[in-house]
Amino acid sequence: MSQPDVLVVGGGPAGVAAAVALTGMGLRVMLVEQRDRLGGAIHRAYVGAGPSAIQRNAHHQRCWQALLEQVNQAGELLTLQLQSVFLGVEGEGRYLLDDRVAGCVRPVRPKAVVMAVGGVERVLPVPGWELPGVSTVGGMQVQLKETGEAPQGRILVAGSGPLPLALAAQLAAAGNPPLALLERGTPFGMALLQPAAALAGLRSGPQLVEALGYASQLLRFGVPYRTGCTVTAIEAVPQGLRVAVVDRRGRTLVYEVAHLALHDGLEPNQTGLPRQAVAGLPVVWAGDCREVLGADAAIHDGRRAALEVGKILGHPCPQAGFDAPLQSARRLQSALRTLYQAPHPAITPETVLCRCEGLRAASASALQGAASAHEIRVVGRYAMGPCQGRFCARNAQALAAQAGVSFEPLDLHGSVPRWPLRPVSVAALAAYADDASTTP
Repeated sequence: MSQPDVLVVGGGPAGVAAAVALTGMGLRVMLVEQRDRLGGAIHRAYVGAGPSAIQRNAHHQRCWQALLEQVNQAGELLTLQLQSVFLGVEGEGRYLLDDRVAGCVRPVRPKAVVMAVGGVERVLPVPGWELPGVSTVGGMQVQLKETGEAPQGRILVAGSGPLPLALAAQLAAAGNPPLALLERGTPFGMALLQPAAALAGLRSGPQLVEALGYASQLLRFGVPYRTGCTVTAIEAVPQGLRVAVVDRRGRTLVYEVAHLALHDGLEPNQTGLPRQAVAGLPVVWAGDCREVLGADAAIHDGRRAALEVGKILGHPCPQAGFDAPLQSARRLQSALRTLYQAPHPAITPETVLCRCEGLRAASASALQGAASAHEIRVVGRYAMGPCQGRFCARNAQALAAQAGVSFEPLDLHGSVPRWPLRPVSVAALAAYADDASTTP
Protein backbone atom coordinates (compact mmCIF):
# COMPACT_ATOMS: atom_id res chain seq x y z
CA MET A 1 0.00 0.00 0.00
CA SER A 2 1.39 3.39 -0.95
CA GLN A 3 1.83 5.54 2.13
CA PRO A 4 0.11 8.95 2.29
CA ASP A 5 1.80 12.23 3.01
CA VAL A 6 -0.82 12.99 5.65
CA LEU A 7 -3.14 10.74 7.63
CA VAL A 8 -6.41 12.35 8.74
CA VAL A 9 -8.37 10.42 11.37
CA GLY A 10 -12.07 11.31 11.51
CA GLY A 11 -14.56 11.86 8.71
CA GLY A 12 -16.66 14.61 10.25
CA PRO A 13 -16.65 18.30 9.21
CA ALA A 14 -13.18 19.04 10.67
CA GLY A 15 -11.51 15.95 9.21
CA VAL A 16 -13.04 16.37 5.76
CA ALA A 17 -12.22 20.08 5.68
CA ALA A 18 -8.61 19.32 6.63
CA ALA A 19 -8.31 16.54 4.07
CA VAL A 20 -9.56 18.53 1.09
CA ALA A 21 -7.46 21.55 2.07
CA LEU A 22 -4.35 19.35 2.20
CA THR A 23 -5.05 17.86 -1.23
CA GLY A 24 -5.35 21.44 -2.48
CA MET A 25 -1.67 21.80 -1.55
CA GLY A 26 -0.81 18.77 -3.68
CA LEU A 27 -0.38 16.42 -0.70
CA ARG A 28 -1.55 12.81 -0.78
CA VAL A 29 -4.04 12.25 2.03
CA MET A 30 -5.62 9.18 3.60
CA LEU A 31 -8.90 10.02 5.35
CA VAL A 32 -9.95 7.39 7.91
CA GLU A 33 -13.55 7.06 9.08
CA GLN A 34 -14.99 4.29 11.26
CA ARG A 35 -18.41 4.36 9.56
CA ASP A 36 -19.16 3.30 5.98
CA ARG A 37 -19.79 6.93 4.97
CA LEU A 38 -18.37 10.30 5.86
CA GLY A 39 -20.27 12.68 8.11
CA GLY A 40 -19.44 12.17 11.75
CA ALA A 41 -22.24 12.41 14.29
CA ILE A 42 -23.77 15.62 12.96
CA HIS A 43 -24.09 14.33 9.38
CA ARG A 44 -24.75 10.66 10.17
CA ALA A 45 -26.19 9.15 7.01
CA TYR A 46 -29.62 7.54 6.70
CA VAL A 47 -29.23 3.78 6.18
CA GLY A 48 -32.59 3.21 4.51
CA ALA A 49 -33.63 3.57 0.88
CA GLY A 50 -34.51 6.96 -0.53
CA PRO A 51 -34.50 10.27 1.35
CA SER A 52 -34.87 10.36 5.11
CA ALA A 53 -37.91 11.99 6.69
CA ILE A 54 -35.84 13.35 9.58
CA GLN A 55 -35.52 17.11 9.74
CA ARG A 56 -31.97 18.43 9.31
CA ASN A 57 -30.65 21.94 9.59
CA ALA A 58 -30.50 23.53 6.13
CA HIS A 59 -27.44 25.68 6.87
CA HIS A 60 -25.37 22.72 8.08
CA GLN A 61 -26.52 20.64 5.11
CA ARG A 62 -25.37 23.29 2.62
CA CYS A 63 -21.96 23.50 4.28
CA TRP A 64 -21.62 19.71 4.26
CA GLN A 65 -22.64 19.34 0.62
CA ALA A 66 -20.00 21.90 -0.33
CA LEU A 67 -17.37 19.82 1.48
CA LEU A 68 -18.50 16.62 -0.23
CA GLU A 69 -18.17 18.31 -3.62
CA GLN A 70 -14.55 19.12 -2.73
CA VAL A 71 -14.02 15.48 -1.77
CA ASN A 72 -15.18 14.44 -5.24
CA GLN A 73 -12.85 16.99 -6.83
CA ALA A 74 -9.78 15.80 -4.89
CA GLY A 75 -9.29 12.83 -7.21
CA GLU A 76 -6.44 10.42 -6.61
CA LEU A 77 -4.80 12.67 -4.03
CA LEU A 78 -7.46 11.63 -1.51
CA THR A 79 -7.89 8.01 -0.37
CA LEU A 80 -10.96 7.20 1.72
CA GLN A 81 -10.34 4.44 4.26
CA LEU A 82 -13.88 3.75 5.47
CA GLN A 83 -15.01 1.25 8.11
CA SER A 84 -11.60 1.53 9.70
CA VAL A 85 -10.99 2.25 13.39
CA PHE A 86 -7.95 4.05 14.76
CA LEU A 87 -6.37 1.74 17.36
CA GLY A 88 -3.35 3.79 18.43
CA VAL A 89 0.31 4.43 17.66
CA GLU A 90 3.07 1.87 18.13
CA GLY A 91 6.59 2.75 19.23
CA GLU A 92 8.06 3.35 15.77
CA GLY A 93 5.35 5.81 14.81
CA ARG A 94 3.08 3.51 12.81
CA TYR A 95 -0.58 4.42 13.10
CA LEU A 96 -2.61 1.24 13.47
CA LEU A 97 -5.99 0.92 11.79
CA ASP A 98 -8.51 -1.88 12.22
CA ASP A 99 -9.67 -2.36 8.62
CA ARG A 100 -13.03 -4.03 9.21
CA VAL A 101 -13.67 -4.62 5.52
CA ALA A 102 -10.41 -6.48 4.93
CA GLY A 103 -10.49 -8.03 8.41
CA CYS A 104 -6.95 -7.04 9.33
CA VAL A 105 -4.94 -4.44 11.21
CA ARG A 106 -3.08 -2.09 8.85
CA PRO A 107 -0.16 0.13 9.82
CA VAL A 108 0.19 3.55 8.19
CA ARG A 109 3.41 5.59 8.29
CA PRO A 110 2.63 9.11 6.98
CA LYS A 111 4.75 12.26 7.20
CA ALA A 112 2.19 14.05 9.40
CA VAL A 113 -1.13 13.36 11.10
CA VAL A 114 -4.34 15.30 11.71
CA MET A 115 -6.54 13.96 14.50
CA ALA A 116 -10.17 15.04 14.05
CA VAL A 117 -12.13 12.50 16.08
CA GLY A 118 -14.77 14.90 17.38
CA GLY A 119 -16.20 15.40 20.83
CA VAL A 120 -17.63 13.10 23.46
CA GLU A 121 -20.96 13.62 25.17
CA ARG A 122 -21.00 14.12 28.91
CA VAL A 123 -23.73 12.78 31.17
CA LEU A 124 -23.59 13.51 34.88
CA PRO A 125 -24.24 10.34 36.89
CA VAL A 126 -27.57 9.98 38.69
CA PRO A 127 -29.01 6.88 40.34
CA GLY A 128 -30.26 4.58 37.57
CA TRP A 129 -28.55 6.22 34.59
CA GLU A 130 -27.04 2.83 33.67
CA LEU A 131 -30.45 1.16 33.17
CA PRO A 132 -31.73 -0.10 29.78
CA GLY A 133 -33.83 2.57 28.13
CA VAL A 134 -31.53 5.40 29.22
CA SER A 135 -29.37 6.86 26.45
CA THR A 136 -27.50 10.03 25.73
CA VAL A 137 -29.23 12.74 23.73
CA GLY A 138 -26.54 12.46 21.06
CA GLY A 139 -26.95 8.69 20.90
CA MET A 140 -30.69 8.95 20.38
CA GLN A 141 -30.15 11.66 17.77
CA VAL A 142 -27.73 9.43 15.84
CA GLN A 143 -30.27 6.59 15.98
CA LEU A 144 -32.92 8.97 14.67
CA LYS A 145 -30.73 10.03 11.75
CA GLU A 146 -29.65 6.50 10.83
CA THR A 147 -33.06 4.81 11.03
CA GLY A 148 -35.21 7.73 9.92
CA GLU A 149 -37.66 6.87 12.72
CA ALA A 150 -38.21 8.01 16.29
CA PRO A 151 -38.04 5.36 19.03
CA GLN A 152 -41.40 3.84 19.92
CA GLY A 153 -43.03 4.64 23.25
CA ARG A 154 -43.01 7.66 25.51
CA ILE A 155 -39.78 9.67 25.59
CA LEU A 156 -38.41 12.17 28.08
CA VAL A 157 -35.49 14.46 27.16
CA ALA A 158 -33.52 15.97 30.06
CA GLY A 159 -30.19 17.60 30.84
CA SER A 160 -28.63 20.89 29.88
CA GLY A 161 -27.57 22.82 26.82
CA PRO A 162 -28.76 23.38 23.22
CA LEU A 163 -28.49 19.77 21.99
CA PRO A 164 -31.54 18.49 23.96
CA LEU A 165 -33.57 21.25 22.32
CA ALA A 166 -32.55 20.01 18.88
CA LEU A 167 -33.38 16.38 19.68
CA ALA A 168 -36.77 17.23 21.18
CA ALA A 169 -37.73 19.20 18.05
CA GLN A 170 -36.52 16.41 15.74
CA LEU A 171 -38.45 13.78 17.70
CA ALA A 172 -41.58 15.91 17.46
CA ALA A 173 -41.15 16.38 13.71
CA ALA A 174 -40.57 12.62 13.33
CA GLY A 175 -43.95 11.85 14.86
CA ASN A 176 -43.18 11.10 18.52
CA PRO A 177 -42.97 14.33 20.52
CA PRO A 178 -41.33 13.86 23.92
CA LEU A 179 -43.47 14.21 27.05
CA ALA A 180 -41.32 17.16 28.03
CA LEU A 181 -37.95 18.80 27.56
CA LEU A 182 -36.39 19.32 31.00
CA GLU A 183 -33.57 21.85 31.26
CA ARG A 184 -31.44 21.67 34.41
CA GLY A 185 -30.37 25.28 34.08
CA THR A 186 -32.43 28.45 34.00
CA PRO A 187 -31.21 30.13 30.78
CA PHE A 188 -33.92 32.81 30.69
CA GLY A 189 -33.23 33.87 34.27
CA MET A 190 -29.48 33.82 33.62
CA ALA A 191 -30.03 36.01 30.55
CA LEU A 192 -31.40 38.73 32.85
CA LEU A 193 -28.50 38.32 35.26
CA GLN A 194 -25.85 38.04 32.53
CA PRO A 195 -26.96 40.39 29.72
CA ALA A 196 -23.56 40.22 27.98
CA ALA A 197 -23.95 36.45 27.54
CA ALA A 198 -27.51 36.90 26.30
CA LEU A 199 -26.36 39.51 23.78
CA ALA A 200 -23.61 37.16 22.52
CA GLY A 201 -26.24 34.49 21.95
CA LEU A 202 -28.50 36.91 20.06
CA ARG A 203 -25.58 37.81 17.77
CA SER A 204 -24.86 34.20 16.85
CA GLY A 205 -26.54 34.38 13.42
CA PRO A 206 -27.18 30.87 11.98
CA GLN A 207 -27.10 29.30 15.46
CA LEU A 208 -29.84 31.65 16.68
CA VAL A 209 -31.98 30.92 13.62
CA GLU A 210 -31.48 27.19 14.22
CA ALA A 211 -32.51 27.47 17.88
CA LEU A 212 -35.61 29.51 17.02
CA GLY A 213 -36.60 26.88 14.47
CA TYR A 214 -36.37 24.14 17.09
CA ALA A 215 -38.32 26.23 19.59
CA SER A 216 -41.11 26.78 17.07
CA GLN A 217 -41.36 23.01 16.57
CA LEU A 218 -41.81 22.47 20.29
CA LEU A 219 -44.55 25.13 20.37
CA ARG A 220 -46.24 23.59 17.36
CA PHE A 221 -46.39 20.13 18.93
CA GLY A 222 -47.12 21.36 22.45
CA VAL A 223 -43.94 19.96 24.05
CA PRO A 224 -43.44 21.55 27.50
CA TYR A 225 -40.03 23.19 28.04
CA ARG A 226 -39.38 23.26 31.77
CA THR A 227 -36.29 24.94 33.18
CA GLY A 228 -34.67 24.41 36.56
CA CYS A 229 -35.58 20.71 36.51
CA THR A 230 -33.06 18.08 37.64
CA VAL A 231 -33.39 14.32 37.23
CA THR A 232 -32.68 12.86 40.68
CA ALA A 233 -33.43 9.15 40.26
CA ILE A 234 -34.31 6.60 37.58
CA GLU A 235 -36.01 3.33 38.42
CA ALA A 236 -36.89 0.31 36.28
CA VAL A 237 -40.61 -0.53 36.27
CA PRO A 238 -42.58 -3.10 34.23
CA GLN A 239 -43.64 -0.43 31.73
CA GLY A 240 -40.10 0.95 31.29
CA LEU A 241 -38.66 3.70 33.48
CA ARG A 242 -39.91 5.83 36.34
CA VAL A 243 -38.02 9.12 36.40
CA ALA A 244 -38.05 11.38 39.44
CA VAL A 245 -37.41 15.08 38.81
CA VAL A 246 -37.08 18.02 41.20
CA ASP A 247 -38.06 21.42 39.81
CA ARG A 248 -36.67 24.80 40.84
CA ARG A 249 -39.38 25.19 43.49
CA GLY A 250 -38.35 21.94 45.13
CA ARG A 251 -41.38 19.97 43.94
CA THR A 252 -40.97 16.37 42.82
CA LEU A 253 -42.35 15.37 39.43
CA VAL A 254 -42.58 11.76 38.27
CA TYR A 255 -42.60 10.60 34.66
CA GLU A 256 -43.15 7.04 33.42
CA VAL A 257 -41.54 6.55 30.02
CA ALA A 258 -40.02 3.95 27.73
CA HIS A 259 -36.95 6.06 26.92
CA LEU A 260 -34.95 8.74 28.71
CA ALA A 261 -32.33 10.81 26.87
CA LEU A 262 -29.75 12.63 29.03
CA HIS A 263 -27.16 15.25 28.14
CA ASP A 264 -24.85 17.53 30.12
CA GLY A 265 -22.64 19.02 27.43
CA LEU A 266 -19.88 18.05 25.02
CA GLU A 267 -16.16 17.72 25.71
CA PRO A 268 -13.13 17.14 23.48
CA ASN A 269 -12.60 13.44 22.77
CA GLN A 270 -8.88 13.22 23.50
CA THR A 271 -8.73 9.76 25.06
CA GLY A 272 -5.70 7.92 23.74
CA LEU A 273 -4.76 10.56 21.17
CA PRO A 274 -1.05 11.26 20.68
CA ARG A 275 -0.43 14.59 22.37
CA GLN A 276 2.69 15.46 20.40
CA ALA A 277 4.98 14.15 17.70
CA VAL A 278 5.51 10.38 17.91
CA ALA A 279 8.75 9.01 16.44
CA GLY A 280 9.26 12.33 14.65
CA LEU A 281 5.78 12.51 13.05
CA PRO A 282 4.06 15.85 13.74
CA VAL A 283 0.51 15.59 15.08
CA VAL A 284 -2.11 18.34 14.82
CA TRP A 285 -5.56 18.19 16.41
CA ALA A 286 -8.60 19.69 14.68
CA GLY A 287 -12.25 20.28 15.43
CA ASP A 288 -14.08 19.24 18.56
CA CYS A 289 -11.31 16.93 19.76
CA ARG A 290 -9.18 20.07 20.15
CA GLU A 291 -11.92 22.43 21.34
CA VAL A 292 -15.71 22.07 21.18
CA LEU A 293 -16.83 25.07 19.13
CA GLY A 294 -19.65 23.72 16.93
CA ALA A 295 -20.01 22.41 13.39
CA ASP A 296 -19.24 25.66 11.54
CA ALA A 297 -16.12 26.30 13.58
CA ALA A 298 -15.01 22.69 13.07
CA ILE A 299 -14.76 23.34 9.33
CA HIS A 300 -12.63 26.44 9.92
CA ASP A 301 -10.49 24.55 12.44
CA GLY A 302 -9.95 21.70 9.98
CA ARG A 303 -8.63 24.17 7.43
CA ARG A 304 -6.46 25.79 10.12
CA ALA A 305 -4.98 22.36 10.94
CA ALA A 306 -4.28 21.72 7.25
CA LEU A 307 -2.47 25.05 6.99
CA GLU A 308 -0.35 24.15 10.03
CA VAL A 309 0.54 20.74 8.59
CA GLY A 310 1.35 22.25 5.21
CA LYS A 311 3.79 24.70 6.81
CA ILE A 312 5.43 21.89 8.80
CA LEU A 313 5.94 19.89 5.61
CA GLY A 314 7.37 22.90 3.78
CA HIS A 315 4.54 23.49 1.33
CA PRO A 316 3.56 27.01 0.31
CA CYS A 317 0.31 27.84 2.08
CA PRO A 318 -1.96 30.82 1.45
CA GLN A 319 -2.63 32.93 4.51
CA ALA A 320 -6.20 32.59 5.73
CA GLY A 321 -8.06 34.39 8.50
CA PHE A 322 -9.25 31.57 10.74
CA ASP A 323 -8.81 33.45 14.00
CA ALA A 324 -11.92 35.62 13.65
CA PRO A 325 -14.51 32.83 13.10
CA LEU A 326 -12.90 30.65 15.77
CA GLN A 327 -12.91 33.50 18.27
CA SER A 328 -16.55 34.21 17.44
CA ALA A 329 -17.45 30.56 18.06
CA ARG A 330 -15.44 30.63 21.27
CA ARG A 331 -17.41 33.64 22.52
CA LEU A 332 -20.69 31.91 21.71
CA GLN A 333 -19.71 28.73 23.55
CA SER A 334 -18.63 30.79 26.56
CA ALA A 335 -21.99 32.57 26.53
CA LEU A 336 -23.88 29.27 26.34
CA ARG A 337 -21.93 27.89 29.30
CA THR A 338 -22.90 31.00 31.28
CA LEU A 339 -26.57 30.85 30.33
CA TYR A 340 -26.95 27.12 30.97
CA GLN A 341 -24.88 26.84 34.15
CA ALA A 342 -26.59 24.82 36.88
CA PRO A 343 -25.66 22.82 39.99
CA HIS A 344 -24.78 19.17 39.45
CA PRO A 345 -27.23 16.50 40.60
CA ALA A 346 -26.46 14.86 43.93
CA ILE A 347 -24.60 11.52 43.94
CA THR A 348 -25.74 8.82 46.37
CA PRO A 349 -23.51 5.94 47.56
CA GLU A 350 -25.31 3.60 45.14
CA THR A 351 -24.88 5.84 42.11
CA VAL A 352 -22.93 4.11 39.35
CA LEU A 353 -19.91 6.21 38.35
CA CYS A 354 -18.36 3.80 35.82
CA ARG A 355 -20.87 1.90 33.71
CA CYS A 356 -18.28 -0.33 32.05
CA GLU A 357 -17.05 -1.81 35.36
CA GLY A 358 -20.23 -1.20 37.39
CA LEU A 359 -18.33 0.91 39.94
CA ARG A 360 -20.52 2.76 42.43
CA ALA A 361 -19.77 5.81 44.53
CA ALA A 362 -19.71 3.60 47.62
CA SER A 363 -16.68 1.75 46.18
CA ALA A 364 -14.62 4.94 46.51
CA SER A 365 -13.37 3.62 49.86
CA ALA A 366 -11.13 1.27 47.85
CA LEU A 367 -9.28 4.36 46.57
CA GLN A 368 -8.21 5.54 50.00
CA GLY A 369 -4.45 5.76 50.05
CA ALA A 370 -4.16 6.05 46.26
CA ALA A 371 -1.93 9.03 45.64
CA SER A 372 -1.92 9.32 41.84
CA ALA A 373 -4.04 8.90 38.74
CA HIS A 374 -2.14 5.70 37.91
CA GLU A 375 -2.93 4.15 41.29
CA ILE A 376 -6.60 5.13 40.99
CA ARG A 377 -6.76 3.42 37.59
CA VAL A 378 -5.05 0.25 38.80
CA VAL A 379 -6.75 -0.01 42.20
CA GLY A 380 -10.15 1.40 41.31
CA ARG A 381 -10.32 0.15 37.69
CA TYR A 382 -11.53 3.52 36.43
CA ALA A 383 -10.86 4.01 32.69
CA MET A 384 -10.11 0.30 32.23
CA GLY A 385 -13.40 -0.64 30.56
CA PRO A 386 -14.40 -0.48 26.87
CA CYS A 387 -15.00 3.30 26.99
CA GLN A 388 -11.41 3.78 28.23
CA GLY A 389 -12.54 6.54 30.58
CA ARG A 390 -14.46 8.67 28.08
CA PHE A 391 -17.42 8.70 30.49
CA CYS A 392 -15.94 7.91 33.91
CA ALA A 393 -12.62 9.79 33.98
CA ARG A 394 -14.18 13.04 35.20
CA ASN A 395 -16.17 11.13 37.82
CA ALA A 396 -12.94 9.57 39.09
CA GLN A 397 -11.31 13.00 39.06
CA ALA A 398 -14.11 14.40 41.27
CA LEU A 399 -13.83 11.48 43.70
CA ALA A 400 -10.07 11.85 43.93
CA ALA A 401 -10.35 15.59 44.54
CA GLN A 402 -12.44 14.86 47.64
CA ALA A 403 -9.48 12.82 48.94
CA GLY A 404 -7.01 15.58 48.09
CA VAL A 405 -5.60 13.94 44.94
CA SER A 406 -5.56 16.26 41.93
CA PHE A 407 -5.11 15.15 38.31
CA GLU A 408 -6.48 15.73 34.82
CA PRO A 409 -8.78 13.02 33.40
CA LEU A 410 -6.30 12.12 30.64
CA ASP A 411 -3.69 11.37 33.32
CA LEU A 412 -5.50 8.10 34.07
CA HIS A 413 -3.85 6.73 30.91
CA GLY A 414 -0.34 7.84 31.76
CA SER A 415 2.02 9.87 29.59
CA VAL A 416 2.17 7.26 26.78
CA PRO A 417 -1.21 6.17 25.35
CA ARG A 418 -1.52 2.40 25.06
CA TRP A 419 -3.26 0.70 22.20
CA PRO A 420 -5.72 -0.69 21.28
CA LEU A 421 -8.00 2.23 22.04
CA ARG A 422 -11.00 0.26 20.79
CA PRO A 423 -11.77 -3.47 20.90
CA VAL A 424 -10.13 -5.38 18.05
CA SER A 425 -10.50 -9.05 17.13
CA VAL A 426 -7.64 -11.50 17.54
CA ALA A 427 -8.22 -12.53 13.91
CA ALA A 428 -7.58 -8.97 12.71
CA LEU A 429 -4.38 -8.81 14.75
CA ALA A 430 -3.24 -12.16 13.37
CA ALA A 431 -3.85 -10.86 9.84
CA TYR A 432 -1.66 -7.80 10.48
CA ALA A 433 -0.62 -6.44 7.09
CA ASP A 434 2.85 -4.93 7.54
CA ASP A 435 2.98 -2.74 4.47
CA ALA A 436 3.74 0.54 6.25
CA SER A 437 7.38 0.22 5.32
CA THR A 438 6.56 1.07 1.72
CA THR A 439 8.34 4.26 0.72
CA PRO A 440 5.91 7.18 0.62
